[in-house]
Amino acid sequence: MPRKKTTIGRLEHIALPELGVQRVEAKIDTGAYRSALHYQRVRVVADDEGPLLEVSFHMGRRRVKRHFREFKLVEVKSSNGQVSERYLIRTAVVLNGRRVRTQFTLFDRSDMKFQVLLGRKFLRGRFVVDVDRVNVLG
Repeated sequence: MPRKKTTIGRLEHIALPELGVQRVEAKIDTGAYRSALHYQRVRVVADDEGPLLEVSFHMGRRRVKRHFREFKLVEVKSSNGQVSERYLIRTAVVLNGRRVRTQFTLFDRSDMKFQVLLGRKFLRGRFVVDVDRVNVLG
């Protein structure tokens, strides 16, 4: 039997526990396939075990630096048709008490209002979006 989908608004507060972020407002973007996270700085470093992606995030008032052993470069087509390469990582999202490990592309969103976008890959099979509402889950 299919699982009942939770209705969410076009904006929702989420947690990113593996990044140390307890609460950040995310824009729900049904036009985007993958989710996206804002980063301030990203670079590939090496240690004894191989390449490591070092990422500095600035979420709300919190600055966080994390390392990812598993990452890759993917091509992403923007809404205006431009293709760019972005790093892809996996991390957990908590929304309405549900913890989901999902993929995020890293993108400099410093000139945009929302630092986190949740795309269709995250939403599929779990959530339905009511675009007339915001922060449905509190």
